[in-house]
Amino acid sequence: MRPTLLCFVVVALAVAGAAFAGSGAAPGTILAALNSQRTANGIPGRVKENPSWSQKCARHIAYMGSTHTFSHSEDPASPAYSAAGNWAGKNSVLAEGTSWPNSNPFANAPIHLIQLMSPELRQVGIEASSGYVCVTTWPGYGSSGWKRPAVFSVPGNGSTRVPYAETADEFPFVPGDVVGLPRGTRTGFNIMVFAEGLRDPWHAHITAATLTGPHGPVALRTVDRATATIGPYLPPGSGFLIPVAPLEPGTTYKASVNFGHGQARRSWHFSTAAAGG
Repeated sequence: MRPTLLCFVVVALAVAGAAFAGSGAAPGTILAALNSQRTANGIPGRVKENPSWSQKCARHIAYMGSTHTFSHSEDPASPAYSAAGNWAGKNSVLAEGTSWPNSNPFANAPIHLIQLMSPELRQVGIEASSGYVCVTTWPGYGSSGWKRPAVFSVPGNGSTRVPYAETADEFPFVPGDVVGLPRGTRTGFNIMVFAEGLRDPWHAHITAATLTGPHGPVALRTVDRATATIGPYLPPGSGFLIPVAPLEPGTTYKASVNFGHGQARRSWHFSTAAAGG
């Protein structure tokens, strides 16, 4: 069983201008918005709904509502328990206290968001109701099919209005917890990178990364599949570049990342949102 994640109330920030569905929106509407966000960042937006998994997510949300709990697992002794709901809980990212009103409720939950943005995500189950959100991730990953190494990122190349600051908020931990930027630290946006076509994506390691602004290099921390504690929660071939301090508003940055001493690499640029944007 893959590690699972909890996301309590999160403050939503749009990345690359994504707009998400309203409270109680149909899974197809939410999925279309998620695919739009992926496409806006240069990531394949072909994720499909698995209706059976969506029904299982609905069962798990019903369990949490009935028992007034927020958890990935269900108590078999509870009258509200179901094997389907328990499966969904253990294979999903979850959020509470949000109805997916205007933007992705996982926008400030980097470990949740990186699972949803992975190029290898093929299908999901989705339910957003009763103040809960459930989206399956791990069962929906498929082999990448890339014949040659390629690197994707969020923000994507040429992205604009990227949040210049982020205070990550998710449980049981945030990526910065293991690199000296603990929960509550205001950093730059947690940049996501995905290396496809690697020989061993489950042990992908970022060997070099840079971020450069108008005043020179920006201090970074990196987290990847090889990082203790956090690594098992990340999709294959993925990782984070975390600016130690907030970036400058309305500014263009150049980024680069290298996986496995040249096995996969990328250089790109993006621009941050204006102050107050």
